[in-house]
Amino acid sequence: MPAISNHLTRRRAMQIAVAAGCCGGSALASGPRIDQITDPLSTAAKDMFRFAPDLVVTEPGTEIVFLNSRGEHTVHSSPQLWPDGVPPVGISAKKEAAVLLPVEGLYGFRCRRHGQYGMVMLVVAGNVSDLEFVPDRIARMKAKPREKEAFTEVVARYMALHL
Repeated sequence: MPAISNHLTRRRAMQIAVAAGCCGGSALASGPRIDQITDPLSTAAKDMFRFAPDLVVTEPGTEIVFLNSRGEHTVHSSPQLWPDGVPPVGISAKKEAAVLLPVEGLYGFRCRRHGQYGMVMLVVAGNVSDLEFVPDRIARMKAKPREKEAFTEVVARYMALHL
């Protein structure tokens, strides 16, 4: 009987270790983790496809991790809301991918497939207080109206909370 008990104990320990490795941490980065949601119970497309969270405030030098950039979702930088000199981001077909935010500034991200429904997010790295240029840049985006509205909404939320 002790052999069975010992076997079950080892098996349970393996299950716990696997669960901790899958769900508890990432080898990529320890910064914010951004999930990409498809909520089939949502009553509107703008709520069905989304980044969670869609607004992150952090420090320059932080790595953020995007989850579930495969199949139906992607992660792409928005050139109008992106720091000068920072290479653009294009992620697809990856379960998990880290993105370094090397300098202070606004980092706008969108899902290429669902941006038209408002699937966007904003990362603010550092002390960004001069946002007078943002409305003009959003207006110049080559994007559907709902995507522009979503960026405008998330920027307004940041300003209301942090300025």
